[in-house]
Amino acid sequence: MALLSNNRIAWQYHDDNGNVWRVAAVADITSQAKLGGEAWAGTAPPKPASLKMRRITVRNASLGVSRVVPVYAPGAPIQVPGATVNLNHLNVDSYPFTSDGNTIPEGHVRHNVTKQSS
Repeated sequence: MALLSNNRIAWQYHDDNGNVWRVAAVADITSQAKLGGEAWAGTAPPKPASLKMRRITVRNASLGVSRVVPVYAPGAPIQVPGATVNLNHLNVDSYPFTSDGNTIPEGHVRHNVTKQSS
């Protein structure tokens, strides 16, 4: 597949409380209509930095890599296990990545499981 452009656009994120926020998103990824949300309508305010967006892990088994992508609205197609979205890999080409169906909720903070000594 062809390398996707990294051009960013204003997009709308729908939080779990029903609020709509303006965020930046990659146009070639949102145009696939898999991550939810829609083009910014010009009225939604910027997302507060304190709000950690919901996300989901997608994987390309043949490449052996996974990514975490934002989910811009509840019920987005990518939340169905087996749904795919095309993403760039190593700035060489784009490949289909498959959803595991396990959405990471808003506000979830992943803690590092390794501990370093001083």
